Amino acid sequence: MTLPARRLPKDPRALEDLLRTGQVRRAPALSPRAPRPLATGIEKLDAALGGGLARGQLHEIVAPPGAGGTALLHAALAAATRAGELCALIDPADAFDPRRGGIDLRRLLWARPLDPVQALRAAEIALEARFALVALDLAGSAPKSARPRGVIEVVRFEKKLPSPGASPWARLARRAEKHGGALLVLARAAQAGTFASVTIELERGPTLWDGPPGAPGRLLRGVRAIGAVSRHKRMPPSGPLPFHLPLEAP
Repeated sequence: MTLPARRLPKDPRALEDLLRTGQVRRAPALSPRAPRPLATGIEKLDAALGGGLARGQLHEIVAPPGAGGTALLHAALAAATRAGELCALIDPADAFDPRRGGIDLRRLLWARPLDPVQALRAAEIALEARFALVALDLAGSAPKSARPRGVIEVVRFEKKLPSPGASPWARLARRAEKHGGALLVLARAAQAGTFASVTIELERGPTLWDGPPGAPGRLLRGVRAIGAVSRHKRMPPSGPLPFHLPLEAP
């Protein structure tokens, strides 16, 4: 029987309190010899990434609505939890449905910060706790009237003013490298810039339905997405990667 995911209340101190009280403990440091990459659940994409999501690095998915970005994020979580890894999902929009299958909820910490500022802080804490995969879903958290990058540009981790050119993404990339976790960020527009080791871009393809067009009771089964690794620090960019992203079954 699958147990429910650990769901944190919408309190900016919730994750810090779990670490302080010992309810969530930092995992042992990973061996520096040959850390295994984490599969995304999409074979073509894993091949283009050189095996999957490299540990200790920041990866970014850039996808418009309906292009399968959320499905890819969940596929990576499903693959990691099936492999026995502990994962954290940072979900400021509270959009995750734990009733859907695929992800081993016993190995998932689900944090629901109040806004993108707290979401970035929660991601930093999860990396410090040495979760193998930290998935940060910013796709639905920005106000509709805001520019895609505006929310992120005003983030402050500390009360003092940052030095010129300081970026929260630089800090997150350093945390990932120091503690050996893979950070996977989903956003509608590129946010991390050069601090991302990998940028995966998705475009929407045709939706997949059961039944002929116009028939009553047709069921949406998934989407076809056109993806590409547009930026990789250690490998050349990939060509177009068409793949099928199925919807998670309830």
